[in-house]
Amino acid sequence: ENSFLFADANEAYVLETAGKSHWAWERIGPGEYRNISNGVSIRSNWGALSNDIQRICKERGWWDGNSKFDWKRAIDNRGSVEGLESCGGREASGLAHLQAIRAKSEMQSAPSPRWWVERMTDVLRDEGSGICFRDRYGFCSTGSQISWLPTTPDECNGASHFFTGASDPLCGTPYKLFTFSGQISDSDKEEETHDLGTNMLWDLWRKRAISRTTIDASLGDALSEMEEEGLLFLECDGDVDTREQSTFAEMVQREIKLLENCSG
Repeated sequence: ENSFLFADANEAYVLETAGKSHWAWERIGPGEYRNISNGVSIRSNWGALSNDIQRICKERGWWDGNSKFDWKRAIDNRGSVEGLESCGGREASGLAHLQAIRAKSEMQSAPSPRWWVERMTDVLRDEGSGICFRDRYGFCSTGSQISWLPTTPDECNGASHFFTGASDPLCGTPYKLFTFSGQISDSDKEEETHDLGTNMLWDLWRKRAISRTTIDASLGDALSEMEEEGLLFLECDGDVDTREQSTFAEMVQREIKLLENCSG
């Protein structure tokens, strides 16, 4: 079993799979929030199911055939209600984070794009719950991404995407703004042939993690400044030209140089 979350500015969908050919999806509408954690989470609010899954579950005694079909109870719990309402670890912590963010947002008139993105950086740096996977959990996350998808984009408020390009956002690697261009230039085509330096960046951070190398104050400040540059791009007063921003590749190279020049 696995789970996937697809979203645009207007809605989102959770797709969960079971075995080789069975699935369920759930729609998340405007104003709603949802998190997943590589497990079964859809209950009775599914939008569609794979063929024969209800018949199979009824034949195996995982569903009575009369009540609303509960995907998680049937697939993950084999029809049992024991422990069904509880979730722990990353899933529970992710939900708690989203609930807190919703509550805080309702206390403000109109939270800015930057406010929302910064709240998500906090969530993805939560190590205690395991949302931020570090080597102490047996492996590291490959990377982290945050996307701001406004429902009414304009020249000051378009879609913005932030990537770490490294495994551990808590260790110090900043979220760097990445721009998807509508038109592909020759330089863009050249960049498509390589990884923009992210493999080297990932390796540098991984070596520091394995050797338990700490970040000194000067390096920490420099990395924070890099993230601040990207966040500033979300602040617009109508003069777009003032928001010149380094490319993602340039930011990665800056970060590599900072790490190579810092002994710890």
